Amino acid sequence: MKKKVLKDLLPILSALVIFVIIAVIYCSPILEGKVLYQSDIKGFEGVSKEIVDFRKDTGEEPYWTNSLFSGMPAYQISIVTTADKMLAPFIKIFHLGISTRAFTFIFGYLLGFFILLRSFKVNRWMSIVGAIAITFSSYFFIIIAAGHNSKVSTIAYMAPLIAGFILTFRKKYLIGASLVMVFSALGVFRHPQMAYYYMMMIGIFMLAEIYIHIKEKRIKDLLIGIAIFCVSMFIGVGTNYGKYKANLEYLSETMRGGHSEIEADYDVKNNSSGLSLEYATQWSYSISETMTLMIPNFYGGSSHYKLDESSKLYQTMVDKGVPRQNVKDFCKSLPMYWGDQPFTSGPVYVGAIICFLFVLGLFIVKGPYKWALLAATVFSILLSWGHNFMGLTRLFFDYFPMYDKFRAVSSILVVAEVTMPLLGFLAIREIMNKSLPKDIIKKSIYYSCGITAGICLFFAVFGKSLFGFSSAGDAQMMSQLPEWLSGAIISQRATLFVSDSLRSAAFIVLAACVLLLFVKDKFKFGVLAAIMGVLIFADMWVVDKRFFNDDNFVTKKDNSGYFAMKPYEEQILADPDPYFRVFNLTQNPFNDARSSYYLKSIGGYHGAKLRRYQDLIDRHISKNNYDVLNMLNTKYFVVNDKASGPVPRLNPNALGNAWFVDSIMVVDTPIEECDALDVIDPAVVAVTDKKFASYIEDFNNVHDPSATIRLTKYAPNALEYVSETATAKTAVFSEIYYPYGWEAYIDGQPAEHFRVNYVLRALNVPAGTHDIRFEFKPKSIINGGKISIACVILIYLMVAVTIGVEAKKLFFS
Repeated sequence: MKKKVLKDLLPILSALVIFVIIAVIYCSPILEGKVLYQSDIKGFEGVSKEIVDFRKDTGEEPYWTNSLFSGMPAYQISIVTTADKMLAPFIKIFHLGISTRAFTFIFGYLLGFFILLRSFKVNRWMSIVGAIAITFSSYFFIIIAAGHNSKVSTIAYMAPLIAGFILTFRKKYLIGASLVMVFSALGVFRHPQMAYYYMMMIGIFMLAEIYIHIKEKRIKDLLIGIAIFCVSMFIGVGTNYGKYKANLEYLSETMRGGHSEIEADYDVKNNSSGLSLEYATQWSYSISETMTLMIPNFYGGSSHYKLDESSKLYQTMVDKGVPRQNVKDFCKSLPMYWGDQPFTSGPVYVGAIICFLFVLGLFIVKGPYKWALLAATVFSILLSWGHNFMGLTRLFFDYFPMYDKFRAVSSILVVAEVTMPLLGFLAIREIMNKSLPKDIIKKSIYYSCGITAGICLFFAVFGKSLFGFSSAGDAQMMSQLPEWLSGAIISQRATLFVSDSLRSAAFIVLAACVLLLFVKDKFKFGVLAAIMGVLIFADMWVVDKRFFNDDNFVTKKDNSGYFAMKPYEEQILADPDPYFRVFNLTQNPFNDARSSYYLKSIGGYHGAKLRRYQDLIDRHISKNNYDVLNMLNTKYFVVNDKASGPVPRLNPNALGNAWFVDSIMVVDTPIEECDALDVIDPAVVAVTDKKFASYIEDFNNVHDPSATIRLTKYAPNALEYVSETATAKTAVFSEIYYPYGWEAYIDGQPAEHFRVNYVLRALNVPAGTHDIRFEFKPKSIINGGKISIACVILIYLMVAVTIGVEAKKLFFS
């Protein structure tokens, strides 16, 4: 029994050790005490600072933040629910209790894909090789460097979820259900776009299972499998029910789900149900760019490519007399990419060997799953073309639920990055099982090698005459460079193209030779796994290091220095006023997360801001409507001073946290409400839509120069005021109106507030002295959290039962 247990556990333990070693070596700077620097994470740290600080200080979740865009829900920035805390042990176990960011990302990929390959009955040792092959697909590393951590986590967690789906239909009900429950709970809501793409893949796999079961007349098994999978998904997703409800509400009010109520023809993002087609397809792969799946530098790599001293461009510049240090600096970040996307951090490269194995799989793998993997790959590629294949894109955009909520359609290639290696390693599984005659396998290897290596060699020989290696986006850059230098850049792109074409051809031929030798019984399977692992590793590692390498790691001091307080911030924070807003004009204010770290910003950085606030930006803020900026309590403008750099400028006209108005104008349409902000003086007049007219029908505002209202206590989710008036008045609060969750109280009694000035809150206040309080208490999260907790408890019970049953089988069978 001990020998059997050891035999079963040895490959798994070996896999864990190998994965740890790979992750540590790739991220070796962490051994020197360095940390991963991710630009997008700096943005996240900026906009989430208020939320994180509040959580740390109070132990509570604010669910709202005022640090960006004058205030917005925190649902898609940073929230931690009770269910999240209960699920945390699963995350720790999956990452071996290690929390070092770079390590956990790579290890999570490797472990997740290993589990997926094992569910397809790929040999344990070859599954290790396959996990490496999928993990090192370039896009998976590029998003680590960029800081798209939620994408990384979802991709890693969705792989075991798919494995759970497969195992469920293989009658491994307990393990399958446990995997689906746990990893749908962990992965689906971290990055809904990535999860959506993988659920589409599962949908195609479901069709394959339906075909298999009907053909084999196992309808009962099919129904049981579907029921178990659906219930498991329901429970797993249910752990996020509160967040789901809150985000569903939020989505209807954002750029991604809520259409603008003002008819702005110039606004390409105005769409009745989601993003506009033009906006969503900005990042579309061109048809020929698909070749990067097999040839990484087919389109030049990235928009900020680093060249070394051996490059042709470097030598050309030196020969022209440019100082070497200047050349080194120039070659650190070059626009080698010449495709149609606005810019890119690197190509989607699944590997030359993987492309060869994928084609081989089309020849020798039999059954519905071959066609399912092919269909998923093809759809992934076609949809990645976006506006370059508009017929299919529009079909999905218009008729597939939620598809129009996502931008950067090229990212759907994450499906091909999994399905292509999967089919490739199923091909190796067939070769190992010797289920086909050797002659057929040999011919298939020859054909697959001829097709893939032949394409690479064709481009290596004829590519320079087929492509110009320049794009429309080059015009501005090239006009600023001497002709010889712009020509050298074009020539360098061509050189990268040819060298990588030859490189890919070489790896394909080597892999084909290894498989042929194995088929001819020249060595055992263990040698095959080792050699294929080395070849794939050598291919993918080098390409990934082009885009994610030691340069992405910095000292802890340098990392924390990003948010070192600047002089203008010190000056602003010295203001005794507890709460006001700042408009930083020293950079693009609507792509600025830095300001949100210390200050409450009119601008910010987020991909799903409130739709009404975007309207306000488009119609007023971007056109310097100072009355609007005043009503948003913009106390300081940060501007550039030629002598001293960024400096704060006090705005004496800011209206403060709240004020009383003398009258309220009622208009018939939202566009009239928005346009009225061009003509009214918000200090004395407010404007509201007719649907709020009932709030002021019997309410007469009388001018009262002695009336005051002041903020006495601030928290992101609770604001307290004291008002003093001789007559009943309407107070306008410089706070963003949001219809879900904000509740108002006067002297502890509930009061109804309403919307004015297109984006702000208003409240009718009786005469006298009163305490006013606004609290953000989203019922969707509070009530939905109970369902979430119940689902987590069910997951723990299922996992406990599964571990008990499987342990009994392992040790006592």
